[in-house]
Amino acid sequence: MSAIKDLHAHLLGLPYSVLAWEAALLLYETAKRPPSTIPSTVAQRWRFVACHECILELYHLRARLERVHSVLLKGCPSIHMSLETAKLKAARKRLDDDFPHIEALRHATAHKGEIEAFPEQHAIDTKFALSGFREPDRYSLEYKGQMRFLDINTQSLLDIAEAVQTFLDAFAPAAKRLDDEGHLN
Repeated sequence: MSAIKDLHAHLLGLPYSVLAWEAALLLYETAKRPPSTIPSTVAQRWRFVACHECILELYHLRARLERVHSVLLKGCPSIHMSLETAKLKAARKRLDDDFPHIEALRHATAHKGEIEAFPEQHAIDTKFALSGFREPDRYSLEYKGQMRFLDINTQSLLDIAEAVQTFLDAFAPAAKRLDDEGHLN
């Protein structure tokens, strides 16, 4: 029964990732047009805090989906046989397609000091490994000689929410079967 509880806990955490991303997006939007009581230097820093949270939350979401799909479901064969596995794969593929740089962005964000200290390993021009906003609402940084980016906007939030919903929808047949058998009481 603990395998099912672990699976259940991970599935319940997936909508949290969407809410966390939305909170970071709202912080980012607030920082772009801060209240007059917020110094512009603080608001500017909030934009980076929000971007870092978006990057980390998206990376953690990918890890959760992978853990559920590749590890936890193996311990729950009765659930696994009733899943729509195509939806599980489609949700993970969508995240990878919509956010192809997320792993590199996470590593670059988590190790920013090392990247700045050794620009010859990361910067495109080998002089400065820059991060910031070269385009509106697109956080960019240089990592391993390539430009990586993440769009911080409502469309990204919608893409994440749809991928999570697709992943959760894959469990609908299993939930119906368990409910019909009286296991969800």
